[in-house]
Amino acid sequence: MRVVHSLLVQDDQILLLFKPSRQKWFLPGGKAEFGENIIQTGLREFYEETGLQLKHAKLGAITTVVVEEELEKKEWMLYTVKATDSTGELIEENREGSLAWHSLKEVDELPMFEGDRFIIKKLLESDLPIVSTQIYTPTYELIELIQNTDE
Repeated sequence: MRVVHSLLVQDDQILLLFKPSRQKWFLPGGKAEFGENIIQTGLREFYEETGLQLKHAKLGAITTVVVEEELEKKEWMLYTVKATDSTGELIEENREGSLAWHSLKEVDELPMFEGDRFIIKKLLESDLPIVSTQIYTPTYELIELIQNTDE
């Protein structure tokens, strides 16, 4: 399975989606459709969830996500698209939850999965692609984060 979420950075703020079902903030995104490339998925999903069309979008992170269940391990690929501009009118609420702009300083304080926080912070620091593996418990508590980098 390929999942793509998108980080939009504009005016020192990022756009996040609050999902009441999880009580956490997320980058807008979703599953790739057959034949779509990663950027196409990021653009489409972001537009569907926010009403905004990303401009200057590029691949920012490639993450292998592993969830360790008792009897098996589940694995999927998570890609992060980063953009610095958008057009359109923001939809403040959608079927998933509500959208809001947050200052870059707020990222450390918001309730979100630690792996997502790691990706956001790294992409705010650098334009280099981030490659990592994130290993979670069945309840999505981060067990281990392995970053492949020369830093």
